[in-house]
Amino acid sequence: MSGEKKWAKYIIEKTPSDFRPADPKEAGGTNVIMINNELDGAIPGATYLEIALISKPLRLGEFRQHAHSFDEYVTFLGTNMDKPFDLDGVVEWWMEDEKYILTKSCTIFIPKGIYHYPFVFHEVNSPIVFMASAPATHYVEPRDPVDPPPAGYGVL
Repeated sequence: MSGEKKWAKYIIEKTPSDFRPADPKEAGGTNVIMINNELDGAIPGATYLEIALISKPLRLGEFRQHAHSFDEYVTFLGTNMDKPFDLDGVVEWWMEDEKYILTKSCTIFIPKGIYHYPFVFHEVNSPIVFMASAPATHYVEPRDPVDPPPAGYGVL
């Protein structure tokens, strides 16, 4: 080996992402890690993982639900150490036609085939960590946007 450590490629510091604005603070958030498609072939077998940091209210586009052929976990974590189990914010989350208002740090288990998404960060008093993971190497979104969105979308 030419000085390269054997396991170095498994320490993932930078990944491609659709949501990585030039000024994350101004945009209100950014994907920090996005592993999909085996990191474009760089790490065979690497499963889907997405981690983002959200710092202000944010709506990530139109009402577009999707489902997968695999189970998924989605996690929202508050970072205020004075209230470690609270989001210190308010997040709107959809599963099928049901709207949920999240105010506590939580993980959501999404069984395969269940339509879910979007989410809206209505209130962010301290940064919120968003994470999604699944035991699959390729993440896809197979459903068209709903237009108009259902009543109550984006409204507390």
